[in-house]
Amino acid sequence: MPVPTVAKPHHATFKEGRPAMGKQRRQAVLGVLISGALVLSFVAMMTSVVIASLPLFVYAATTSYVADLLLHNAQSSTLDRLRESRFGLTIRFLIRQFLLLALCGSIVDIDSFVVQISTVGFLLLFVLQLAYSGMLKQVRSQRAALPFTTRGLDVEALDIRRMPHPFLMSKHVRKMLHLDIPLVGGALATMATDEGRYVAFGGIITVSVAFLAFLALIPGARNALVLPTHDEALDELNRQLADYRPQVALYFTFAAVSKDFMYQVNMWLESLESLDLRPVIVLRERATLRFLDATSVPVVCVPKAEYLARVEMPELRVTLYPGNAGKNVHMLQRAEVKHVFIGHGDSDKLASSNRVSKVFDEIWVAGRAGRDRYERIKHAVNADQIVEVGRPQLMPLHRWTGSVSNRIPTVIYAPTWEGWTDDACYTSVIPAGEKLVRALLSHEREIRVIYKPHPLTGSRSPEAAAAHRRIIALLQEGNAQRFGRNLHDSKSAARKLARLDKQIAEVSERGVRSKYPDLTEEERTARVRGSRNRAGALYWNAIPDEAHHVVIERVPSLYDCFNHSDLLIGDMSSVVSDFVATRKPYAIFNLDGLPDDEFRNEQRTAYASYLLDSDCEGLDEALNAMLFPEQDVMAPYREQLKEYLLGADYPPSGVRFNNAANDLYARGMRDFPIEYPDEPELMA
Repeated sequence: MPVPTVAKPHHATFKEGRPAMGKQRRQAVLGVLISGALVLSFVAMMTSVVIASLPLFVYAATTSYVADLLLHNAQSSTLDRLRESRFGLTIRFLIRQFLLLALCGSIVDIDSFVVQISTVGFLLLFVLQLAYSGMLKQVRSQRAALPFTTRGLDVEALDIRRMPHPFLMSKHVRKMLHLDIPLVGGALATMATDEGRYVAFGGIITVSVAFLAFLALIPGARNALVLPTHDEALDELNRQLADYRPQVALYFTFAAVSKDFMYQVNMWLESLESLDLRPVIVLRERATLRFLDATSVPVVCVPKAEYLARVEMPELRVTLYPGNAGKNVHMLQRAEVKHVFIGHGDSDKLASSNRVSKVFDEIWVAGRAGRDRYERIKHAVNADQIVEVGRPQLMPLHRWTGSVSNRIPTVIYAPTWEGWTDDACYTSVIPAGEKLVRALLSHEREIRVIYKPHPLTGSRSPEAAAAHRRIIALLQEGNAQRFGRNLHDSKSAARKLARLDKQIAEVSERGVRSKYPDLTEEERTARVRGSRNRAGALYWNAIPDEAHHVVIERVPSLYDCFNHSDLLIGDMSSVVSDFVATRKPYAIFNLDGLPDDEFRNEQRTAYASYLLDSDCEGLDEALNAMLFPEQDVMAPYREQLKEYLLGADYPPSGVRFNNAANDLYARGMRDFPIEYPDEPELMA
């Protein structure tokens, strides 16, 4: 496909101006300042011991307590660095206590009353802290040993008691450590006044409160340890599953549990809910439940393979796998089930045509492009294993009208991440991200930029993380120049968004902390999605149309960003494939410098794209396609590519996905019909 020669993009001169700090950067700087004050406070305490200065120790100790409190309340990443440097919270408290005893020895006699009381008080507090933490550790380990965790299934018959009150469990280490404050204050007051009552009262308060906290924990801990046996728990789970009779499962496991990976499951939830078959979600890591979106589909999390093998689902005939993982084998061994790889996006990356997929009975792809990817891999899969079902998630996308739909022409830059290895590094963030953003900001036409990076950007490569931060700083500077200030949501909108976030968190919370324990999962899901929709609408209305956006949070969603954009610039990833559904112009980075025809032949998603090199050569052509539809030479090719990548518009992909599940289930039932136990013969 010939590509016209284009001129280099015009670069205007930036006015001198100080880049505005974003919230994350301000927090990072604040964390460094507070941690610096914390370290200096300990240096000051050591100095006070050497020079026997009580006032200096008082000021330094107070500063250390306040700095610790501020660091934890801000949830600063500096805490992790302090912990890695062997200067964690517990160590800091122990050092402060030893320095206090050393100060007592330098100011008064080492055998004095204040030293004796302080030493005994610290030892008793330490013993009570160990007992408290040990009891909670036992509770958590025993609860974690239960064979499964569920959501949306009624297992009340097991009479699993609630955990101790959240106040007694949440941040308990911090709370118990800070109980030394009365004793420390009393010891300092005794040294200042020479009256032993202060240290005595301080010691009594510290030890008494710690002992009362331990006593308060005991009933809740004992109650939480009343647990069914593993056999009893599995029997009840199987009874509940027998009542529900699941027919199709979505199975997910991942070694690195993180909210950044759970999009692989969350993207399929609504499609799963819309099936004619009765669905269930099977997870393998308990931590994944925290990051699983609200859904009306019942969820079963079974960490150990031996217990998963005992979970009975006699009508289950279809299992869907959004990812390739080693523990998939624990489900794949069920011979009566048809196993389907559905992936978590359709792209030209190797993961979208992996030879490992041969272990599945079927591979569901979006369109003909997915089929061709597998056919290019010799001896990978058979043609009859591949089923084209479209992409049900793309139904909400707005279609290209042939001209800019926003008041300000909007470009979304949505690069992929750096991958697990340098060999699989497809991101443009490192070589071209800054150049692209500078070119867009300096374009002669006012353009709005939405930066929506992959959630894992910078997680492996420090170079990618640094480039990511610089891109954000450029966009913040662009807003500052455009509006004369660092632009964020209006205070009113920010408060409303914060309230919606709080509502979502409260409704999503389950268990003893839940404000809404009586909500069904259907009701909970409806409330969460309704709040997210309102938050998305509020987000776009809160900022002027001309403002640039850095989208790294859950709201707004990627597809919402698509609907507010007129041109996509991205990398080789499923983001581009999904964007093709809009028929809007898009551009892809050809970072290897391959000839255009060769690159388009290797990367099918590039067939209808404008191509950019690492110097952003080709950007003007892509922008002109957005701004001047008559110059959009790729428009007819996008129509062809959409059907090739994602299938025809009719029947809708949701219907095709549902039909594929129904057909495979029917085949599974034919191959492995349910065998009901014989009726007992009546006695004569």
